[in-house]
Amino acid sequence: MIARAIGAPAAGMGALAAARRAVAAAGIGAALLAACTGAPPAPPADLILVGGRVFTVEAERPWAEAVAVRGDRIVKVGTEAEVRALLGPNTREYDVTGSVILPGINDSHTHFLDGALGLGQVDLTGATTLPEIQERVRRYAADHPDEPWILGNGWLYSTFPGRFPRRGDLDAAEAGRPVFLYSYDGHSAWCNSAALKAAGITAGTPQLPKSRGEIVKDPKTGEPTGTLKEGATALIDKVVPKPSHDRKKTALLQGMRLANSLGVTSIQNCGGGRDEIDLYAELQREGRLTVRTSIAFTMPDTPEELTDALVAKIEAARLAHQDHFVRAGAVKFFADGVIESNTAAMLAPYTNDPSTRGVAHYDPQKLEAMVDRMDAAGFQIYIHAIGDAGVRMSLDALEKAMRARPGRNRRHRLEHIETIDAADIPRFGASGIIAGMQPYHAYPERNLLSVWAANIGPERVQRAFAWNAIAAVGGRLAFGSDWPVVTIDPLIGIHNAVLRQDTGGRPEGGWVPAQRVTLEQAIAAYTLSGAYGSFEEDVKGSVKEGKLADLAVVRPDIFEAPPGEIHKARVTLTIFNGREVYRAPGK
Repeated sequence: MIARAIGAPAAGMGALAAARRAVAAAGIGAALLAACTGAPPAPPADLILVGGRVFTVEAERPWAEAVAVRGDRIVKVGTEAEVRALLGPNTREYDVTGSVILPGINDSHTHFLDGALGLGQVDLTGATTLPEIQERVRRYAADHPDEPWILGNGWLYSTFPGRFPRRGDLDAAEAGRPVFLYSYDGHSAWCNSAALKAAGITAGTPQLPKSRGEIVKDPKTGEPTGTLKEGATALIDKVVPKPSHDRKKTALLQGMRLANSLGVTSIQNCGGGRDEIDLYAELQREGRLTVRTSIAFTMPDTPEELTDALVAKIEAARLAHQDHFVRAGAVKFFADGVIESNTAAMLAPYTNDPSTRGVAHYDPQKLEAMVDRMDAAGFQIYIHAIGDAGVRMSLDALEKAMRARPGRNRRHRLEHIETIDAADIPRFGASGIIAGMQPYHAYPERNLLSVWAANIGPERVQRAFAWNAIAAVGGRLAFGSDWPVVTIDPLIGIHNAVLRQDTGGRPEGGWVPAQRVTLEQAIAAYTLSGAYGSFEEDVKGSVKEGKLADLAVVRPDIFEAPPGEIHKARVTLTIFNGREVYRAPGK
């Protein structure tokens, strides 16, 4: 990729330069024609992208040759000649030959502040053995002698076949300071003896209500083992030192640089509160925000906790943040847990443990009451629903609220939908409820195949992560990452959405291949549908004149590369709000 101001010399252009000059001449000719006909010349563009192809994600015109940007808006999408007609003496030209230009990626499901803070913590991603985890903890502890706690995330359930991790496993790596490590999905945590002591968790600590979580205890001694499920993680979390305001801002800046390097220009935070959204607003005022963001405020566990004061606080945030940089006005419920720890709510017993169907976080009537209240107040509602019973209960609650007040443009969302009963699939098309799904969660690796799939059994696996089935009945897919649960890199998500194979091409033919989607569908779910999910499809999510200038350049062109190599492509340029926020080294 070559970027230069018009008029600046470019070496080694040869035949390509001659072709470019011919196109430029055509552009000059167009400008002269406009002058002769009396039409006022259009102001020059600030930047143009030429030489590649543009996948616009616009149904009426999916492909173009080039793009021009002025200020924060796209002003021309068309042929190279049409775009070059907007050249001016200070126009910045990007030659993106061999690349495809996409709308900026909208990651529709993140926990962005957690992910950003995690960049400075123990990263257990890819660690598949206990010794490897222990070594990473030891190394981090040695490199950070002044940190009072060792924090991290990313351990896999499959690393501990037949059991959950134990505190002694961590004591062997670090016993002097508390260690607190979230699982990759964030629904379980593992801690050492020092962390249990700091939180005062002992054999005498009472269990939480079953729907809220569990302190895993040794069945013989009653002593806590070091694993906490679901809401029980809060017993440790509440005594962990909280990061300062400045540390959180620094982490967000680091997280945004990472996101921009992967073509991400918008994120939707599935959880959080006023303090977090105020951080983004502060960065916006300082001119340092390089991702557009929205936040869905986390809902409490009972109707009694959903007070008038809490609703008023969320409403105040909505009124304060309604531009295209920082948005509020959504809320999020958790219907259930996750399949790996048997906490997702299932219609039939778990295959690996027939004694349980998991546990819903809410009694259905209480969920319906809370959903109805927030719908009546005009808030968009997200519900985390992973098990097929959790999905059904959530659809029931949302549809009941929608029937009570028909005609509104709600755009409520179910998040994850990892399993679903066949009878519930058509409800997404009929209701308009958005299916917020994360393609990389279905990446066919050991944790998915040996724990997730084994826990629910082969019959339910056939409806696992049912992207295609939901799309086929007219349901709208909005794709995201769930970062930091998995990488925020959208290209590996697109790879898995299209193939349902690992990067080595396994399993042959794909894992549950009937649920694959096309490349065009996957990109639309990462862009325009995400924008729809925050009521912003009129201003972003596709490459269209008049829309915000958020663009991602991917090389090589993934529409021309073999599908099995999509994951090898890289973002070489990211434009946010009309300005360059990332360019790959050497490009």
